[in-house]
Amino acid sequence: MSARENEKMTIEQVAAALGVSKTTVSRALSGKGRISEETRARVYAYIGMGNARSEPAPVQNPPKLRTNNIAMVMPQRFITLDLPFLRKCMGGICTMADQRGYDMLVCYSSYTEYTQLQRQLASHKVDGVILTYAMADDPCVDLLRQYDVPFVLIGRSEDKTIPQADNDQVAAACEMTRILLQMGAKRIALLVGSTIYAVNTDRTRGYLRGFAESCVPVDQRLVHSGIESTGQTIDAMEAALEQKADCLLCGDDEIACEVMRELRNRHILVPQDLRVASLYDSSMLASITPSVSAVQYDAEQLGRTACRMLLDHLAGKETVQRQIEGYQVILRESTKWNGRTNDAR
Repeated sequence: MSARENEKMTIEQVAAALGVSKTTVSRALSGKGRISEETRARVYAYIGMGNARSEPAPVQNPPKLRTNNIAMVMPQRFITLDLPFLRKCMGGICTMADQRGYDMLVCYSSYTEYTQLQRQLASHKVDGVILTYAMADDPCVDLLRQYDVPFVLIGRSEDKTIPQADNDQVAAACEMTRILLQMGAKRIALLVGSTIYAVNTDRTRGYLRGFAESCVPVDQRLVHSGIESTGQTIDAMEAALEQKADCLLCGDDEIACEVMRELRNRHILVPQDLRVASLYDSSMLASITPSVSAVQYDAEQLGRTACRMLLDHLAGKETVQRQIEGYQVILRESTKWNGRTNDAR
């Protein structure tokens, strides 16, 4: 059997030809799990590796058998937190994968926990992987390179060798900040999540650029990052109010909803007393009263783009290294000009 035929062979084909299960073939190739040396030798002989060793084959040199599966890696906090952006990305990935004859597996990971992905890679269950968030020094990237599995990142990485699909977060945050300044806001406080994630770093850069392009000095006391809980959101909001902010620019829809809820509890009127905007839009922000101005992205399209990049690579097609999708600033009731000042609050 030629090497070219080997590349096209799937685990299912090997299992059917030898009369064994797909699990048995996967174990023979990975060297993991209980399997006889006789069966292992049969699998290796069939795919053209007649000199199979009695010891398990090294992880970094598995035969390239196609599974027609891709994995989507989600942040572990998605288990307990509903993230509309990732749900829509998942829809786009599933649609594109199905069109190209692939199925999608989902696994969760964090900076310290990525055993689900490691299991999928060790068992040769997937042909490629989509990482749905960009994190500094992400251990999943090292793991994927160790197993030599193609992957695409949704987000931005400083590592230019990583294929990336992203929205222009810097430009979007810059434009929203400039618009708010043009509408009369003078002291815009920024409330964003942890800067370990590139998206929050980019949104902060865009906010600062918006001030610079408007020739307005920035009060660094109004910049609050590392917000990862309701308590931290309230703390950041209180600090911004103490610094007499006249507008709260929230890093995402979750922070914006918490801010709107707390302002309502304190009887602070939006936009009469304080304006609020978000750097990520969702149906929640459009439906609350007053509705919240926000930057709108097509997360489903971003998922489709990332999946297409990965599947094109797996098909041997030439692909771009970084694909940027657009955005739209949506102005709603929460930022309407009212003519009042902070002193009237």
